[in-house]
Amino acid sequence: MTPGKNSFLRGLFLETSVMSGGDVLFLWLVFSSRATACLNCFSTAAQRLRICQYFWGYQSEKHQTCLGTLESAFRPLSKTQVDVSEIEKLKDAFGRVVFYLEEKGMAKAPFQEAVPEAVNEVEKEIAQLKAAPPCIPPCGYQKESHYYRCSSCSIMDCQLPIDCPIQDIHKLEGDATFLNCEVAFQTSSDRTFRWKFVKDLRTEELFLFHDLNFGVNPSLLIRPTLGSHHGTFACELEEENDVVVRKYFYVNVTEKRLGNEKKLQEMFKAILNSPPESVQEAVVVNKLPSLQDLMSQPDYLRKRGVIVLILGITGISLLVTLAVLSLYRWATDFGP
Repeated sequence: MTPGKNSFLRGLFLETSVMSGGDVLFLWLVFSSRATACLNCFSTAAQRLRICQYFWGYQSEKHQTCLGTLESAFRPLSKTQVDVSEIEKLKDAFGRVVFYLEEKGMAKAPFQEAVPEAVNEVEKEIAQLKAAPPCIPPCGYQKESHYYRCSSCSIMDCQLPIDCPIQDIHKLEGDATFLNCEVAFQTSSDRTFRWKFVKDLRTEELFLFHDLNFGVNPSLLIRPTLGSHHGTFACELEEENDVVVRKYFYVNVTEKRLGNEKKLQEMFKAILNSPPESVQEAVVVNKLPSLQDLMSQPDYLRKRGVIVLILGITGISLLVTLAVLSLYRWATDFGP
């Protein structure tokens, strides 16, 4: 224990020794209403009172002062958390502390020195104890991560849900689908796995599922993946008939026919959403102009168009003239 901590405890002993009985009782009640120290977890009220009786006598008015001092001296240890496998060692450590203080009291050792020494010794023992493994989110009953907490004198778990969030898996029809029920935290060797399935739904409602298989294999292979596999698969990891974790996999299967239709829809949308200028240019390139379109153009009567028109009119006039002359000659040859 550091010198500063020793001086703090000794100062606390001196302050409480000069307080009145009512003030000390109030202080002790305030201390007791806060987080409980490990000393209170592994000792009884009778044992703590007996320590004070050994130091101050059976009829002393300092019993409440003594109890409040013990409570305050061991209060920093209320934050202690150890692996559940170390509970017995923790209990033994505080059992030795109680016995140590009883011996010091019977030997009439100074109370102000005995208590800090006891706190120092138990801190050394606690430092050697194993801490619990950290909890691994987001889900699962992680038994190996349970820990003992002195502030509540109780065993705590990770406070995580059994059900994991749904994992979305997208597959094309004909692909292979691999589902794995393994978890990141430690599980027992005698675990089993139960697979369930509900068609077409993305859900965690267990009453909708039907069983697929049960065994020791943590994985499920679907090959080939069909449209009938579209839905939610659930896996329950069990230890001694208790569900430790439940994982969900929503397999979204796209059928080949639907895939082709989707590609056509995308092509059609691309055409509809193309810029107007490019559409007009494509139409102009691929479409041959009609005679009416040519004549309606503003520059049609200019340049070569005028020459062609004159030649056409001249040719037609010549043909008409020749036809009239031919008819006239034919009529005069057969006259009376």
